[in-house]
Amino acid sequence: MGIAYAAVKIKKFRDEAEPIELMMKVDSGSLMLTIPEWVQREFDFPLVRKERVRFADGRTAELDVVADVELEVCGRRGVFEALVLPGREYGLLGAVVMGVLDLILEPRELKLYPNPCSPEMPMTELE
Repeated sequence: MGIAYAAVKIKKFRDEAEPIELMMKVDSGSLMLTIPEWVQREFDFPLVRKERVRFADGRTAELDVVADVELEVCGRRGVFEALVLPGREYGLLGAVVMGVLDLILEPRELKLYPNPCSPEMPMTELE
């Protein structure tokens, strides 16, 4: 499978500042949302904790986790925690955001889109 990207609007929750738009790598194998350090500097999201992470190449690191990250992607909006990645130009849109916003990654076209079973809003399955 190739690499998919999605246009994302990002801002601090309950802040009047205009959102910025950036391309994020869609990574269904990654759990959390990650943002580049320059986005953290732009919005000064509140630090909530440190978290140890393991990268795909096996390296580990301790990263900041910030809160109040408001995202809009595919016309759907949510507020999330995010890991801050130093030295990166792009972020990663992981499985948590995809699940909460009920987004599907189409592997042939490498396109992210809202679940067609509930196109007007996210749907959560409860049993």
